Amino acid sequence: MKVARLTARKKIEFTESDVIEPREGECLLKVKVVSICGTDIRREYDQDLPEDAYPLELGVPCHEVVGEIYRSKSKLFNEGDRVLAVPTADNGLQEYLTLNESRFIKLPNEGSLDEWVMCQHSGTVLYASKKWGNPSGKSVAVLGQGGIGISFSMIASMQGASKIIGIDINQSRLDISSNLGATHTVNPDTSDLIESVSTITNGEMPDIVVEATGRPEGLNSCINIVKKEGLVICFGLTSEDLIPFSQNKFLSKNCTIISTLIAGTPTPLKEINEMIELKKNGLIDPGKLKTHNISWLNVQEAFDMYTSHSEGLVKIALEVN
Repeated sequence: MKVARLTARKKIEFTESDVIEPREGECLLKVKVVSICGTDIRREYDQDLPEDAYPLELGVPCHEVVGEIYRSKSKLFNEGDRVLAVPTADNGLQEYLTLNESRFIKLPNEGSLDEWVMCQHSGTVLYASKKWGNPSGKSVAVLGQGGIGISFSMIASMQGASKIIGIDINQSRLDISSNLGATHTVNPDTSDLIESVSTITNGEMPDIVVEATGRPEGLNSCINIVKKEGLVICFGLTSEDLIPFSQNKFLSKNCTIISTLIAGTPTPLKEINEMIELKKNGLIDPGKLKTHNISWLNVQEAFDMYTSHSEGLVKIALEVN
């Protein structure tokens, strides 16, 4: 089978590998569509790893995967079932993928797989959003309006937040966010962030601020704009182990910071499954985040587009063919 992997920093190449036959309780997936996450960029693609770390494992980096069960040794899934898969090793860039049955979620037969794949990352956001309680009538600011940030805005809108402030330096993402949930947008490159947010909230500042950029300066920006005794939800993974932190500003706000990483929980697929149900019932549609369809044979181009924040890009669906 054909597989791709990082062979050097920002360099993805294809190779051939044997198909791993499933054992009892496992399924062999025929991968149909994969997508790129910001974590793939910061944790692997853009990381300046030691030379002897390359090539990375087969299929790395990718963890957003959908396809059809090709062979099943599971009582839970039949051959031909459409499923969303969550690999344990971020190794989704392969034609076939063998996983334990616990790593699959069955998908409806209707709807396009290039839209269902978007439920994976939006499901991780659903887990994080549960930490803010009931946002109805509250103001929510989301730093970063990529696929993750817009998902936060969509969920906040669904839950009745009074003001949803999308913040990003990419104007096209702000325009998309305005159509999918944000009531206000701020571009820090063209206006002062603190002053703009203060104006929008009539000087009160947001009740809840979400860090969804994964940039080292993101957490401090959240602390700068959250109201006193407000809540900061930290979602974005950075590429650095140590980041600057404004401890005095944090203490002066008496605010709370909550970390939210679904992969670190005992039930890493729970909210992803719930997001699939929400989409199925027409309550929220992560498929609207897809802005580009590209063949996975152009995976290098797709990763370069994502890492450069190409204008008009939010999420890419890579069709495995």
